[in-house]
Amino acid sequence: MSRSVDPRQSIGFSLIHLNAHFAKQIHDQHTEKLVRRVITQNEGGTIGEFIHIFDTQILQERRSKKGKSLAEKTLREYRIMLRTIGQEFGKDDWEQVTLKRVAVFLDQLPARSSNAHRSLMIQVWRHAIAKGIIPPQNIPEMTIPKDHVVERQPLSLEWFRSIREAAEPWFQNAMDLALQTLQRREDLVLYRFDAIQTINGVQHLPVCQKKTENTSEFGRLLLPVGDELRRVIDQCRDEILSPFLIHRKPHKRRREYLDKKEHWTAVQPEMLTREFTRLRDQTGVCNELTQEQRPSFHEIRALGAELYRQAGWADDPIQKLLGHSTEKMTKHYLDKHQEPSGYPYWFPHYKPKVYPQI
Repeated sequence: MSRSVDPRQSIGFSLIHLNAHFAKQIHDQHTEKLVRRVITQNEGGTIGEFIHIFDTQILQERRSKKGKSLAEKTLREYRIMLRTIGQEFGKDDWEQVTLKRVAVFLDQLPARSSNAHRSLMIQVWRHAIAKGIIPPQNIPEMTIPKDHVVERQPLSLEWFRSIREAAEPWFQNAMDLALQTLQRREDLVLYRFDAIQTINGVQHLPVCQKKTENTSEFGRLLLPVGDELRRVIDQCRDEILSPFLIHRKPHKRRREYLDKKEHWTAVQPEMLTREFTRLRDQTGVCNELTQEQRPSFHEIRALGAELYRQAGWADDPIQKLLGHSTEKMTKHYLDKHQEPSGYPYWFPHYKPKVYPQI
């Protein structure tokens, strides 16, 4: 004879098992969190502590394909962003950072800055995952980068002339060299008189493009010194005895400041940007534009590239001078800067040669 089962007993039995199942899950999750917290404490603790490890160890050990470490400028930019990220998330455990929090943090930044911070956060999370500190879920990578529209307007030759006329001689030299050679400010300030070489009776100015020397075959150039470039080089010789073409007598000679420079007359790249900005706003040549739209010293490169094209140069040698690894980037420079032709301005007619590796 079969024995009847009380439904209430069956339900009670099921509830006991269900509670036991949930209790086990909660216990397992709690245990996992405790284990993760112990691991995290051993490897870097809070996000801020791991950011410190990322800064002092991971970034310091990073190398290019040619074994070069990160440039000082790159490290400085990374550290500024790491400081901002640390201020927002530094005191938190990894599990406290949600997708929504990351999205809100990135949304409050301008597009370009937001995308740069997002990229760096992805790197930080990727290294934390690789070290087993957090589960393989890269939260910053789940966000969507902002559309970045470049608002900065190109520099016209008229504006260039107005700014140059208001400049001191040392900065006129810097502007002329930038327009002649199309090099970045970091490379311009390293031009030396004693580096000029004579090859087969022709003087050449060596250029080592710090930004691309490890990523492009065009990282080293020998620029033949034609009549106009020679005029600018001679123009750089003055009563101040300096090894650098671009040089100036500093207004303040603080020992702690001078000790950081190779020579007391040397000019830092940031000085070129600051001086250009000061003169640009002082002359009022583009005051109708917002600060974000006004051209910077860097735009001299695009102006010069367009003038080279008007002088009959093909895109390929212009690309070599600019140090671009792709034709697309050179085309971007040229297409955004359509100067009206017919400006009577000196321009060189040499072709840059690839500088042999040493």
